[in-house]
Amino acid sequence: MRFKKLFVALFGMTIIFSGCSDNVVADFTYSPSMPKCGQKVLFTNISTGDEEWEGEYWNWTFGDDTKSVAKNPSHIYQKPGIYTVTLQVDSNKHYLKTLDITVYDSIPTIYADVDSVKYYENVNFSALIYNPDNLDITYAWTFSENAQSTDLVNRKSNKESVDVFFNKKQVSEIVRLSIKLGNVKDSIVILDTFYVHDVKVKSLLMAQQGGKILRQRIFEKGFENYSATTIDAGKHALNIAAYSNQLYIFDAGTKTSYQADWLTNTAGDGKISVTDMGNNTTKEIINNNGKSSHFGFFNGFVDNNNIYWTDYSEFIYKTPKNSTLGNFDWKGSADAQTASPYYLTKSDRLGYFGNGLASNQFTGGICYYDQVYFWAKGGSGKGIYRFQATDILTANTTGTAPIPSLGAILTDYAIRAFTLDQINQKIYFSVTAPADKIGFWVANISGTGAKRIDDAPVDNANLYITGIAVDNESNTVYWAYRSPETAGASAPAGTWESYYSSHPTHRTGIKKASLATNFKPAGEITYFAPGVSAYGIALDEVKK
Repeated sequence: MRFKKLFVALFGMTIIFSGCSDNVVADFTYSPSMPKCGQKVLFTNISTGDEEWEGEYWNWTFGDDTKSVAKNPSHIYQKPGIYTVTLQVDSNKHYLKTLDITVYDSIPTIYADVDSVKYYENVNFSALIYNPDNLDITYAWTFSENAQSTDLVNRKSNKESVDVFFNKKQVSEIVRLSIKLGNVKDSIVILDTFYVHDVKVKSLLMAQQGGKILRQRIFEKGFENYSATTIDAGKHALNIAAYSNQLYIFDAGTKTSYQADWLTNTAGDGKISVTDMGNNTTKEIINNNGKSSHFGFFNGFVDNNNIYWTDYSEFIYKTPKNSTLGNFDWKGSADAQTASPYYLTKSDRLGYFGNGLASNQFTGGICYYDQVYFWAKGGSGKGIYRFQATDILTANTTGTAPIPSLGAILTDYAIRAFTLDQINQKIYFSVTAPADKIGFWVANISGTGAKRIDDAPVDNANLYITGIAVDNESNTVYWAYRSPETAGASAPAGTWESYYSSHPTHRTGIKKASLATNFKPAGEITYFAPGVSAYGIALDEVKK
């Protein structure tokens, strides 16, 4: 006890008052109640004091020459016996609790190095064995067919410890371990039952033509089958973008090719919409119903504040993310369209006249990064054109205007789609022409050092690899590819199966590879979602 003393002089006498101040009671419990050698014993501190007392210092002795200063420690006893455990609170010899605990002779116990086993996450299994004579130990592990590991052969292992992960979630699993000590003939068999918990992770969203948005979660150790969401992908969602918990869908509509009557036709049926993936509500931002299909939403990009999109070839538009624009604002002529409230620029107002930025050639994407616009083009005006807001001409002019100082890059490639890896300063892009450059590529963000990753053939230049996504956390780039077979084309030679036998990465599906850096090229192509025929894809960073 801690005491206070008060001295009072009264009539020549000294009176001493003594009293308890904190009322601290040191106490603890332990679990399990009958611990065995090699088994972890958890000590729970239940010391109490006055209302405002919380305690600061904890000094434990476990009776086997070991100590701890943790508030709630754990301890493993190596030998059987009776041990005196003492807890001293706040370094005060009056605040003590002492208990004798009996540690029993051990049977082997299976031990996992995690508190809970999770879907597609590694767990190490080992055995706690009381072996004071250091006898040789023979192990025989047996797991279910859901356990995956290079340590297992036909679900079995004879290693001392085993690293595995489980490819089935929300199920109970049983691990069996058979042990022999020294020359003993009989084995000791122990079982451990545990539950495999699901875990929230990032996912890839994939837009099918005329179907639903598909979701496939991303795991380091394996692949989970995709599932369909309730979100409509539209007719041709050539681009989708996930930002926070919002999914933006850029649906080009039914017609995705150049329209010669683009100033007058009324065949548009595309739209931009946004779905809140938290509450599954969808809002339409803009549509081109009854307007020219040329003013479709062929490419899109979303950043912190704005939505950007391009039509087939002529215009770039920009609007705040919270916009609701209704039907597309068409002014009746190409030059008058610059008066639209969400107009950003037109191809002949960037000063390129005759220098590369061609009209009537499909747009291969738009991106805004580090105060610079990147506008990709295909056809005769191929490449990626970089400009700043100050480069945009405010009125139509004739003759030769100055080229933006940042200039054009990758002008040898007709680019259908691209995305930037800002961390590694790379550009990933798909190429539809010339014939010797068709495929999926990576280059430095400056346009230098271009390397082809995938040489899969083109079916339709307007639709070829429009979906690309970079995940820096998992060091992976994904791209959506559709084999010409999906459109009914004939195999380049023989049958499609014979073609695929020599070109195994030319099948339809979502492909992936490790990211390129300044020190190494992109990795080997594998399939993330084999057989999935998609257009736009997006990385959903919100774990689900």
